[in-house]
Amino acid sequence: MLLDVLLARPVGLASTALGTAAWIVATPFTLLSGTWKQAAKRLVIYPARFTFVRGLGDFPGYMEEYETVEE
Repeated sequence: MLLDVLLARPVGLASTALGTAAWIVATPFTLLSGTWKQAAKRLVIYPARFTFVRGLGDFPGYMEEYETVEE
């Protein structure tokens, strides 16, 4: 749990910020290809859930549980 607080959460926060910036830059291209929802999920939603929703110290399989979220 200590490693989660000191290492994983800050890395998750940075990933969320960088993913959001990358998604904004990529949005015109993903709109043309029709993959903007998938790009948003991978670049913004997953890192945000990893950082803010996941239980403290809970790592295994966190992305698989969100694969079932309806699009």
